[in-house]
Amino acid sequence: MKNLIQAAVVTLFAASAAQAQHAVQWKVSDGGNGHWYAATTVAGTWPDVRDWCAARGGHLVTASQTEEWLWLKQNIGVAERWAGGFQDHSDPSYSEPMGGWRWVTGETFAFSNHIGPFDDCPGGNEGSCGCVGDGNQDVVFFTGCCANRLDDIGDGITPGCDSQGRFGIIEYGADCNADGIVDYGQCHDGTLPDFNGNNIPDCCERKEACFAGSYPVQWRMEDGGNGHWYRVVVAVGDWEESRVRAMDMGSELCAITSAAENGHVLSLVTGAEQWCADGAGYWLGGFKQAGQWQWTSGEDFIYSYFGCGNPGDIQTNIQWYRVTTGCPPLGTIVWDDQFSTGCPILGGNPGFVAEWDADCNNDNIVDYGQILTGQLADANSNGILDTCEGPTCRDVDLFRDLNINGADLGILLSQWGPNAQFTVSDFNKDGSVNGADLGLLLSFWGACP
Repeated sequence: MKNLIQAAVVTLFAASAAQAQHAVQWKVSDGGNGHWYAATTVAGTWPDVRDWCAARGGHLVTASQTEEWLWLKQNIGVAERWAGGFQDHSDPSYSEPMGGWRWVTGETFAFSNHIGPFDDCPGGNEGSCGCVGDGNQDVVFFTGCCANRLDDIGDGITPGCDSQGRFGIIEYGADCNADGIVDYGQCHDGTLPDFNGNNIPDCCERKEACFAGSYPVQWRMEDGGNGHWYRVVVAVGDWEESRVRAMDMGSELCAITSAAENGHVLSLVTGAEQWCADGAGYWLGGFKQAGQWQWTSGEDFIYSYFGCGNPGDIQTNIQWYRVTTGCPPLGTIVWDDQFSTGCPILGGNPGFVAEWDADCNNDNIVDYGQILTGQLADANSNGILDTCEGPTCRDVDLFRDLNINGADLGILLSQWGPNAQFTVSDFNKDGSVNGADLGLLLSFWGACP
């Protein structure tokens, strides 16, 4: 599973690889802080390079320890590069001899004498070597002399020496999910998703829980796949609840129509974390109607992977099942037919496998991938391109029973007139529930496909 995730994520990062090349980690095992560092790929004024770093999920380096400074000199190279120190004129201590110095991260501006002492310049010559501390010099860089110690300079903008187009060093130290691991490394090794390539885990940006394996993976065409996206979702509930949840994400319960696709999805559920007590795990989109197995997506039911003498004659839905007893080989994962409630009676709720395959703009690219990478907009985060939005059967299914019927009509009629705080029946978004909305509801009358 990890290799599949890595393949998908690395491909998405290809376009943004120039943001900061060859980032190197100062490993904790080597006495470091676990942060990642790289030379910036652009040069400019201090504010320009500071902003460039911030836009990429990092910040101008805040080296304040002798060991960090020595490591940077050896592994990145620091001469004539901007660092993240600046003097804050609004700070009450600005009038003091050392000024209101700060790091861009908000840390206290402190460092050892080996890096940039305020009052101990070798040779006592500010002009030829430089020492941080001048009251009218407000940003810092690593000098090309004095063993590459820190020096201060004007404001980094004023024409002349101040505005020299220097490169900088970007540092990545954020840990947005507080798991003790710097986010940058997890974004780039496939542990956490970063589909928009800004070096900030997407789960943090969406304020969701971050854990490996909980995000979509593409079965890429260049790998023999269909270009669809898949995601394992844990601990939801019965089959109907799972399908509604999948539809709310703009997806459908997964339909497997070939051995190759089965192998791909099997690799995802094999690495998933939660299985019910009796071995049942993750719903698929298979259901039995009039004695015939079907997929909720409408695709033909031409392939199956049932195990242990299944399917039987009574159960009506399909889920992945980890065989634990009774059917060798023990511990394998196969399909099982289940009642729609799955296995809660024995503890735990099944999850499901979601699949995205819609291409509403007919560009031969599955829409969901374009949403994840930020190529196309999905402002309401429903998994459907904004340019393709319009009322669908699931939009007018107000009672959420996969049928458009009197229950939905009753809700619409109860909300007739100008929109109020909890109005949900204004399908065409014109500010009022009226005949146009009634017409849309009636056009979908019956079972949702």
